[in-house]
Amino acid sequence: MEELKPATVVVESIDLTHDALGVCKLENGFMIFVEGMLKGERAEIVITETKKNYGFGKIVNLLEKSPYRVAAKCKHFDTCGGCSLMHMDYDLQLSFKKYRVETTLKRIGLNNVLVNDMIGMANPYNYRNKVEIKFNQGEKGIEAGFFQAKSHTLVNLDECHIMPKRVYDLLVLIKNVSNELGIKAYDEESKTGVFKSAVMRESNKTKKLSVLFNLSVGQTIPQSDVFVKKILAKIPEVASIAYSSTNDESSYSMDEIVQLHGEDGLIDSIDGMDFWIGHRSFFQTNPIQTERLYKKALDYANLTGKEKVIDAYCGIGTISLVAAKKAFKVFGIEVVKPAIQDARKNAEINHLKNVFFEVGEAEIVIQKWKKFKFDVIFVDPPRKGCDKAMLDAVINMKIPKIVYISCDPGTLARDLKILADGGYNILEVTPFDMFPQSVHVETVTLLQLK
Repeated sequence: MEELKPATVVVESIDLTHDALGVCKLENGFMIFVEGMLKGERAEIVITETKKNYGFGKIVNLLEKSPYRVAAKCKHFDTCGGCSLMHMDYDLQLSFKKYRVETTLKRIGLNNVLVNDMIGMANPYNYRNKVEIKFNQGEKGIEAGFFQAKSHTLVNLDECHIMPKRVYDLLVLIKNVSNELGIKAYDEESKTGVFKSAVMRESNKTKKLSVLFNLSVGQTIPQSDVFVKKILAKIPEVASIAYSSTNDESSYSMDEIVQLHGEDGLIDSIDGMDFWIGHRSFFQTNPIQTERLYKKALDYANLTGKEKVIDAYCGIGTISLVAAKKAFKVFGIEVVKPAIQDARKNAEINHLKNVFFEVGEAEIVIQKWKKFKFDVIFVDPPRKGCDKAMLDAVINMKIPKIVYISCDPGTLARDLKILADGGYNILEVTPFDMFPQSVHVETVTLLQLK
């Protein structure tokens, strides 16, 4: 019996959602969101999923193309979750992201905020200095790559245009050496195998590489001496190889790291300053854009050498130390203990004695300092934004100037509304394209106490 094909419908995309799905309206007014459709395009689609008030569709045949559509550079674009805008002309990517910031702010009632043009890149490829790779055991050996969007299905990479070439070469070498030595990826169902994931970095300053393998609990790397020798024989720039047997593959893991080769991290630089980056430490993944972003943040702070500054969510102390060169005193807060250890080490490396670091949650630590007078606070929270208690503390302390660095327009808008209602003027927002080919956008916002 012949299989029935799902019915198709012809639609036109009238807009884009915040994650770049085409917004299409059926004749009955029902909204369909279609992956890969640009504004103004017509396509024959099949509806793949329906909810109460909207549905999702997939392109079957593109009937009218946008002049801003380009051929994706990567063969994995349609399946890999690493990039989602590679089909979009880069100038349009920048316009879309600025529009996304503006509409997100307006949706929450912040209608008159100045959003500057996006700061883009001359070359929006091979920009990531860090990638987190997942492993899977395939029929022909170990596979490595990124998950498909919204799934745990691995895309085994044959190429990648957002990681540096040398990092990709290391990824291929790891697969080849693992297969040669019979090292297998961990399988969740059978609870067998070794490799779960790996964090790989390249220093923009030294061009050295590091890799931290996350292994299944109780495992070590078989024939580790041979494994390391084979890696270094082909890529001697690998300065650090380590592993951790852990159930927690995140940067918050406190499980032991076993160093197989080199030191437990890399040196990189921002604004002429050196930073030690441990295997689990946070460091901005786009070095070129990070320098531009920090320069804008420092311009907004307008430090004269007299200010007392807080750097909330300080990580390994990057903003703290850059600010310390121009401020009287800087106080950094970070919840990840190893990051604070790196931050103190980085203060020593750069011979800065006017910066102090404390471990803890920002909303708790800042309460200890509420009696002191501060002039500027930098906040650079994770994607979830600031805790309400943190924002309330800043408002109560009446810190004159806030420089808010955000990686999520939604939580930024929410937090800016709270700060605006608490007595702050939002002077301007500058968006940066830290993650070209993806929908992510980073912003720096200047707020002044009324």
